[in-house]
Amino acid sequence: MTDREGALYLERARIHVDGDRVVYHIADDKHRREYNIPHVNLAVLFIGQGTSITQSAMRLLGEEGVHLAVTGSGGTPLHMGGLTAYSSTHHFREMLPIYLDPSKSLLAAKAVMRERTARMRRIGCSEAQKWLRSRDTSALNKTCARFEASLDACGDITQLLGFEGNFSKACYAGFSGMSGLSKEHSFRREAGAGTPDRISSDPVRLVNRLIDHGNYLCYGMAGAALWALGIPPHMSVFHGKTRAGGLVFDIADSFKDAMVLPIAFSLAKEKDEKEAEKIFRGRLINAFDDREILKEAIGTVERMIAAASPQKEAPDA
Repeated sequence: MTDREGALYLERARIHVDGDRVVYHIADDKHRREYNIPHVNLAVLFIGQGTSITQSAMRLLGEEGVHLAVTGSGGTPLHMGGLTAYSSTHHFREMLPIYLDPSKSLLAAKAVMRERTARMRRIGCSEAQKWLRSRDTSALNKTCARFEASLDACGDITQLLGFEGNFSKACYAGFSGMSGLSKEHSFRREAGAGTPDRISSDPVRLVNRLIDHGNYLCYGMAGAALWALGIPPHMSVFHGKTRAGGLVFDIADSFKDAMVLPIAFSLAKEKDEKEAEKIFRGRLINAFDDREILKEAIGTVERMIAAASPQKEAPDA
């Protein structure tokens, strides 16, 4: 799994087995042209709205270690991986004492947040320059510096949640400003922005929808990383300590803002909402491959464990 970087999203497709191949065709394709799914080298298969999959296809995907993420516009992501008796329990045994000890959980959560700011500087700023044509990303760097300073003084998870909320709001404001959206609209993050319209008249609502969709895709990548390491996705170090959440959300936090926000805000003025989602999804999945996000997520887990276990040497970033 660690050598795979492929992510594929299918919508309104029919997935089945043909011989020893996993194939799909688009539901409304009158010619029923079939396309291969490269399941041997695929890391994550995202299944969107209107897609079905046969039991035999699920079996082949499970045998090859493909992580299945069911997601869609405004929906709740579901994650599935094939069960195997041969998965190593090494990382699970290292993770368990961190999950059970509040002080170790705090150290782990801080480590993930530092990975988050590092990726915002490295990836978020670069993507802002690419998609938003922004020449000045100094505000993002200052936001990261403030958050990092607060981490040093943070004494518990509740306090960390407050600092994290301020960081998120500052990132939304920063990308909104770079996109020009803030000149005409006041952006407020609201999850679950409703079903898509063909014509979008509210750019704030559109950006919120794109962020929702992008976050779900990021949860799929984080879930695949945890599954590859044999760590249950509900063993949170951060979000699930005081409210609903899990480790899959914690790990996704380390990269989702840097990956999702620049692309989402770059499409704020797109009039066709469904077309905006299609463009957004394609750009984000391509960015997952270009940035080797699965490998990044696995590295985050390993460095998080090392940070909470002083006797363990952290792997290189």
